[in-house]
Amino acid sequence: MAYYAEPAAVALMRQATRLSQKVVVVERTARSSLLGPAATAADVPFTVRVTLLRGPGDPVTGTLNELVNAYAALPEGRLVITGAAGAGKTVLALELVLLLLERRRPEQPVPVRLSLAEWDPDTPLEHWLVRQISDTYSVRPRLAEALVAQRLILPVLDGLDEMDGEAGSSMRAARGLDQINRYHGPRGVAPLVVTCRPTTYERLSRDHGGLASAAVAKVEELDTEQVRCYLEQALAARSEGERRAWAEVIDNLHQLPAGALCTPWQLYLATTVYSGGRDPRDLLTLTAPGDIDRLLLERLIPVAVGTSPHPRYDAVRTKRWLTSFAVHAAHPNNNDRSGPAVDIMLHRLESVVGRKRVVALHGVVFFLVFSGLLPLTSPEDFSRLAWILGLALAGIGHSSEPIRLIRLRPRKHHAGEPFWDVMHRVDREGWKFQLKGSLSRQILPWVGWGALAILVGATLLHKLLFPSRSWGQAALVSLGMNALILVGYLLVAASAVAIQFIPTPIVEADTEPVLRPSAPLRQDALVSVLIISVVGSCALLWVEVAWILALAVLPYVVGRAWMRYLASIAVGVHRGMVPLRLAHFLAWAHRAGLLRTTGRTYQFRHRALQQWLLNEAQDREQIQHLNGRVRDRSLDDGERLTAARALVRLGTPDGTVALYHLATDRKAEFGARVQAMEALANVDELRGVAVRMLEAFSEMASTAKYTPVEFTTAIQALGHLDPDVTFELLQRISQSGKARHDAQEFASSIAQRVAKLTQATTESRLNVPVSGLVEAPANQVFAPIDSQQAVDRGEGARNPLTEASNVHLPEKGWDAAMLAALTRKYWSQPGE
Repeated sequence: MAYYAEPAAVALMRQATRLSQKVVVVERTARSSLLGPAATAADVPFTVRVTLLRGPGDPVTGTLNELVNAYAALPEGRLVITGAAGAGKTVLALELVLLLLERRRPEQPVPVRLSLAEWDPDTPLEHWLVRQISDTYSVRPRLAEALVAQRLILPVLDGLDEMDGEAGSSMRAARGLDQINRYHGPRGVAPLVVTCRPTTYERLSRDHGGLASAAVAKVEELDTEQVRCYLEQALAARSEGERRAWAEVIDNLHQLPAGALCTPWQLYLATTVYSGGRDPRDLLTLTAPGDIDRLLLERLIPVAVGTSPHPRYDAVRTKRWLTSFAVHAAHPNNNDRSGPAVDIMLHRLESVVGRKRVVALHGVVFFLVFSGLLPLTSPEDFSRLAWILGLALAGIGHSSEPIRLIRLRPRKHHAGEPFWDVMHRVDREGWKFQLKGSLSRQILPWVGWGALAILVGATLLHKLLFPSRSWGQAALVSLGMNALILVGYLLVAASAVAIQFIPTPIVEADTEPVLRPSAPLRQDALVSVLIISVVGSCALLWVEVAWILALAVLPYVVGRAWMRYLASIAVGVHRGMVPLRLAHFLAWAHRAGLLRTTGRTYQFRHRALQQWLLNEAQDREQIQHLNGRVRDRSLDDGERLTAARALVRLGTPDGTVALYHLATDRKAEFGARVQAMEALANVDELRGVAVRMLEAFSEMASTAKYTPVEFTTAIQALGHLDPDVTFELLQRISQSGKARHDAQEFASSIAQRVAKLTQATTESRLNVPVSGLVEAPANQVFAPIDSQQAVDRGEGARNPLTEASNVHLPEKGWDAAMLAALTRKYWSQPGE
């Protein structure tokens, strides 16, 4: 890139100053959305430890000005801000940008904060910076290119760790770091700032050397005093009742789990969720920091909906719609992107709701409209219409970026250059890469098949109109006609291109910042309406060439971003993934504090919210899958039981219902029914019910309808759950007239075994009084009796298990914990 002479450099510095004013507007808006309109720099507590190239530095605490001073003192102007999730790296970078802009002199670079999440590291950093500045701040591409070339831009690159999502890999981040290290100025490395999580940056530094010539500023966790000061300041305007409830939490901050309420993000969540009279003392009942984070995130959306001054949406639909974008962020399914899709862009909605469905709907609607026009045409126009149809289908299969409207100021230029800027220079990078990727995959296949269909259709029509001619003659005539039409179209296109190079004193673009994410689509639709109006007027004046105008304009209009957006909305509303007025919903979510804006895109307020929504969606998908397996009777009962247990672990009531149905299903395997009852007992509220079910089931298993193995399986399971109930049941079975003989003998043998163990234990080497043995834990009294090691561990001493070995028990045996419990029960009733 060429460097400008002195006069041009002065003009360039003036343009840099204008850009700085735009950056201030954008960043103040972003700051207001993150911290609230009344927030100040003092509202964000932090402790930053700056590590210089020569060794560790002193911590910078209290004021942001100190951090700016520390950055200004860096010889190379390179800084890496690291911190845990929610530590405030983005807010700190934003504040750094605003303070640097306050101190900026005309010859100094303009700090511009950009998100790295969707940067393709195969694109050089300079090219990416030019496009981002042009798109975000509506700067002419040539001006943005000059600013970057002269290093009048100070890149503040936010989220190096977000380039690879949550998977733990750092492949894209490593390639991105390599590109950043290649970013040099005329006198060596160029100044810049990067934010990253510490674990990711440590891994990158270990494997790839880190950011060259950079200091590291680590944002540390807030201490108790900082949290106390922040909460007292944030709650100063609350009601007395709320402050009183919060006072108990503030006084007991030391009792909270480690890692809880120690970042600005967690403090924001807590003060937002527990507002409007909600009791924050719930936080004191939780034992793990993960529990506190989940509780706060679960309540954030209902609170945001409930506190909205003009509620339009309910919490359930809001969560479902936001989840659509969170799931897409984890699985973007975009050919031109290999990392997470953090940005929410209206003109890329098709990738969220399903691109194939959108393309299909787009094509169907166009085909219906096209079919409606066929009766108005003559057979001679069929070949022309076929060409229009083929090119329009190519437009449907191709995604385009929205066109920006631009403010104009006079400057002598070529006549067609503004149009060429729109088609080439404004989107230079994207157009080249889009064309390279789409010509082979999208446009050329459509054009090829379209041309073949046109030729076959024209041949059939010609044969139908002139049956006396042979098929060869019909095909030859059709081929010639289509060739002439194609030549005419190419001549019209060549004329349009040639007009660009006629010198004429027209205007060049200058622009204002695009602050509303919906603006690009509105402008794209407006440009399309203008083009259709102009072409339609020309068609009325020159009817003879109307089909040529339609041929030239229709594929362009059909492939516009706003038409694809309308098709995406239709698909998304039908699938329940997005609301009908999506732009209004996203703007509301931004005002409610659920989203933030970055230039012309939306992002989630914090990555933790996005990840929580994704986890919830994955859990729902897993629950749906497991429910299907539970109901699938083609699976064996063991697999159905495994699925039901997994549902219980996910905390859904579906698992409890599935276990109950399996436990009471007479067609299910006996062992699976017993295990289902055992699993039900692990649900605290249903333990008593499960014990009674298993008691009745065990008693039923002692009758002639069941086998001895089934009876012992059920009775042992009951013994694990409730030894008292088991002992009472065995006594009833030993005296029952309905029980099988082997079941009665089994029950009697257990009673005898317990009695002998009782007598032997009182005389054993344990020397434990009977009253103490009743109170002792079972694992301190007996080891498992089916373990040979437990039988032999007496080392010559008298072993009560050996003395009682003459009592017959089933081969599987009973573990000692249950027997000890039965023994304690026997001792507690000496009269029996």
